[in-house]
Amino acid sequence: MKRRDFLSLKLEIQKKYSDSLMSLDEYDLPLDKAKASHLLRRVTFGASKQLIDEFTGLSVGEAVERILGTGTESLPDGYTDLDWLDTAEENPLDGLPIQIRGAIEGRHATRYGKLKTWWLEQMRIEEAPFMEKLTLFWSTVWCIEFAYDTLSLIPPPLLYRNNQMLRRNRIGNYRNMAFDNTLNGAMLLYQSVNFSTKESPNENYPRELLELFTMGIGNYSEGDIREMARVLTGFRIAAHAFTPKPNGQFESYFLPDLHDIGAKTIFGETIPARAPSHNSEDLVKEEEVRRMINILFEQRPMPIAKFICTKIYNYFVYSSPGDTNEQIINELANTFIDNDFELKSVFAKLFKSKHFYDENIIGCQIKTPPEFIVGLERQLNVSFKISGQPMASTACEDIEQELYNPPNVGSWKGYRTWISTKTYPLRRKYAVDILDMTNHNQLISLINNFNYSDVDLFLNDILSYFLPKTIESERVNFFKSKLLNGISAQNWSNEVSNSSPSVTEGMRAFISEIILSPDFHLI
Repeated sequence: MKRRDFLSLKLEIQKKYSDSLMSLDEYDLPLDKAKASHLLRRVTFGASKQLIDEFTGLSVGEAVERILGTGTESLPDGYTDLDWLDTAEENPLDGLPIQIRGAIEGRHATRYGKLKTWWLEQMRIEEAPFMEKLTLFWSTVWCIEFAYDTLSLIPPPLLYRNNQMLRRNRIGNYRNMAFDNTLNGAMLLYQSVNFSTKESPNENYPRELLELFTMGIGNYSEGDIREMARVLTGFRIAAHAFTPKPNGQFESYFLPDLHDIGAKTIFGETIPARAPSHNSEDLVKEEEVRRMINILFEQRPMPIAKFICTKIYNYFVYSSPGDTNEQIINELANTFIDNDFELKSVFAKLFKSKHFYDENIIGCQIKTPPEFIVGLERQLNVSFKISGQPMASTACEDIEQELYNPPNVGSWKGYRTWISTKTYPLRRKYAVDILDMTNHNQLISLINNFNYSDVDLFLNDILSYFLPKTIESERVNFFKSKLLNGISAQNWSNEVSNSSPSVTEGMRAFISEIILSPDFHLI
């Protein structure tokens, strides 16, 4: 399938989507297999047959509660696999000899690679409630780049802590998420807040907070940015060895002498000036930083709600920037505001809605690189390694989504940019590589997950496992011929029971053709 043909398929889907005007009223039927599969494709990575079966027959309320959880679940602990998470290095930009600087940067790069591999493994092995897709989503909103400003590298222990912070906040209060991100160590470095002083307030982060993380362009003034920058003066992060760390290594701290204690006015609201005797870390955090965040949500609730709900909708429903359903966004935004910016209320409203399960929504999104790579790993129950080395991170990078390395602070464009003349052949290559890792027993095990007593019933089930939409009979017959591999339809189940090599050869040929199908790239 050529890329032009693939995009023609997308145009057809887009046209169908534009006709979908379902409401956010709750879907009131038990989830059938197709609806359960659709929900799981959107909230996790390549749901297993067992997981789909577990969700089939649930009400949307039961399913969504199981998916989202409470938000207080234990987080995956990286310390087992990443033994450097408390190890601080000298700042490689502090005038060190070139050899020492190179060694430190090399360790940072190695650890960054291990962090990406660890995170992708969490995606592969996670079980309900699901947190990894939500964490990935928030990392594409609150963007941070490992390598930034040409020469600077964010120490990977800070990226790990940022990752855990996003997990903790994934379905929590968005106002709290904004506060936590504002003083997060990786963000302080990335946005140069770490160098902001009362004489020279840095405006990078306030600008991005307003433009990219909360409300979007057109809802604030340059004066608001300048005043917010003054609020953040004096905050620092203990990112390196041999630097102050009053709150511990890799924790943020406050230097009162560098903080602007004058009054600040944001959106017409004034944060009072403070006496030098009250210029402490705890007071400034609560009375200035948290107050600044609260002012944004008090003064611009609807712009924030619509901006964030649009991001959620584009990621989990349909990413075409020109086809967002304003009625749906307005309903979600009102839900967000009515629930005091609790994210769980928005995700629950969306994932329970008739709109979400509309036939035109199913199969309308192009898989992101992690959805494509990790999803196939999960579906085939393999870990993608070559010569013993994990390959998921390399594959995702090659098909243009390297974790913690967006093209800029504005994130990845998504939508059709996931498929190009470069990435489409690479997607197929890596899918073949993952399939090649499966052995005879693994393929027999995959078949045994389904009812194989009748080849046509099996084919219907396995096609719906790999493809998001029902396909026409001509294609079904083509796939059937590959699957049977010369075995008669009447004898196929016996051959499976006997674990015939011809069965796994046919299964491998069948999956190979699935990989070549344009709709395999859709969820």
